[in-house]
Order: sequence, then C-alpha cells, then structure tokens
Amino acid sequence: MDSKPIWMSEKGTFLRVIVKPNSKEKKLIAGRNPDSILINLTGPAREGKANTELVKKLSKILKISSITIRIVAGHKSREKILLIDGLSTEEVEKMLSI
Repeated sequence: MDSKPIWMSEKGTFLRVIVKPNSKEKKLIAGRNPDSILINLTGPAREGKANTELVKKLSKILKISSITIRIVAGHKSREKILLIDGLSTEEVEKMLSI
C-alpha cells in the first residue's frame, strides 16, 4: 500500500478517501491530506447509502461507469480505499482537480 492518496498497481488505480456523511457542504471534494482525499457526502452512513452516493458521484466526475469503481476496503468506515479501472493516476488527479 502506498502513502499517497492516489496510486497505481497492476489491478488499477487506487484512491484513498475519507468521507464525511450527512455533510451540509455542497462541494464534493473538500480537500486533500498527504495520504487521502476528503469527500463530503449528503447521504447518511446507513444501509450503504453513503457508499452508493460516493461511487455514483465519483463516476460522474471521472466520466466513467459506476461499475468500474469498487470500494475494496472500509465499507463501514469513514476511511475507504477505492479501485478504479480504466484511468491512470494522472487522469484521476486531473479530473478531481486536486
């Protein structure tokens, strides 16, 4: 595992995020730490609603299908690791504008 928020492996591009469910902020990308991307979500952290919102909104920003984004760690945690198929680390960084 890498200490950067976005890294590449043979499986694809990984993205480490920290989500803030039930956020009143309208802006999805709240900022960046040295090791993660901070993300505001309006959905609650129940019944997978925040996870669904996260994948849906990221797929829209990255202009890819939501089935190409998978949560591979942190399903029930604020800190999550996502696997993105079909995009390089540079493309993800550029599209997230971070």
